[in-house]
Amino acid sequence: MKDFVKNFIKSGLKAAGFGPLILVIFYYIYSFTINFHTISIQNVNKNILSSLLLAFIAGGISAVFKVEKISLGLATMIDAIVIYVDYLLFYVFNNWIELQLIPFLVFTALYIIGYLIIWLCIYHQVKIQVKQLNHKL
Repeated sequence: MKDFVKNFIKSGLKAAGFGPLILVIFYYIYSFTINFHTISIQNVNKNILSSLLLAFIAGGISAVFKVEKISLGLATMIDAIVIYVDYLLFYVFNNWIELQLIPFLVFTALYIIGYLIIWLCIYHQVKIQVKQLNHKL
């Protein structure tokens, strides 16, 4: 458990820096694509802190993959669920999505598709690396 917490914090801190960066990119895109109005300093601060925490949790939960007693399938399930709940709670808290059925379903579908694409890319890359290692042996 001690190692898990240590790995969670370490991974979370690595990822946390990307949260505000992604937020700034979205604000920048919004300013060009929609009639984006200025927001209060309190909202900017709330969004920055939220994106830091969101990224910290999403990055930190990857520590579950270093727990030897948990199978890869269970670790992936835990990772997917924690990140989904993390994103959903912060998105609703910051009014980034509306708490209605259609936005919820769209969010869920996009999350599942995005998660699967990322993990298929990772799986493909690991498979190539294993094949290269086996070929060298």
